[in-house]
Amino acid sequence: MSPKRASPAALHELLEEVADDVAAQVFTHSSWSSRRADSYERLAFLGDSVLALAVTTHLYPRLEADRYGAGSLTKIRAQAVSGRSCRAVAERLGIPERLRAAAPPEAAGTIATLVSTERVLASVIEAVIGACYVQFGYDTTAAAVVDAFMPEIEDALEHPVDFKSALQERLARRGELVIYD
Repeated sequence: MSPKRASPAALHELLEEVADDVAAQVFTHSSWSSRRADSYERLAFLGDSVLALAVTTHLYPRLEADRYGAGSLTKIRAQAVSGRSCRAVAERLGIPERLRAAAPPEAAGTIATLVSTERVLASVIEAVIGACYVQFGYDTTAAAVVDAFMPEIEDALEHPVDFKSALQERLARRGELVIYD
C-alpha cells in the first residue's frame, strides 16, 4: 500500500512543524558541538533508512516485475536517493540557508565549505527526514519524501545511470576486459 500523496512542499511544511529542539539538532554539524550526539548524525542515520523505504515503496508497485527485477529496482533507487539527489532536494528546500543561519559564530570560516559539500547537504536532508519520521510517523513522512524526491525518481527512471556497465561497455569497445578482485 503506498502512502497518501502530499503537496510538493510537504517536506518543507513538515520541517517547519518539527519541534524546535529537534530542528536545532537537524542543523547542527558535529564540529559545532562538544557532544557529537547533539549533531544531525543520528537523525541522518534514521532518515537514510526512511528515505530508502519511502522510495522503494513508491517504485515497487509502479514498475512491472517482468521489466524491473530486483537488480534494476536497486539501481534506480540508488540513483534516486544518491548524494547528488539528496543535495538537489536540500537545495530546493533551502537547507543551505538554514544550515548557514544555524552556524555558530566560530564556524564562520568553514560554513561556506560546509553548505556547498554534497555529503553534508545529503546528511542534513536525511536528518530532516529522520526528524519528520520521529515526529509525524512513516506515512506522512514517506508521502512528503516521495513528492520532494519526485524529480530525482523520474530522472532515475528516464535516464538510469549504471557506471559499472558503462565502464564495461567502454572497455569492451577497446577490446579490454575488466577484472575484479
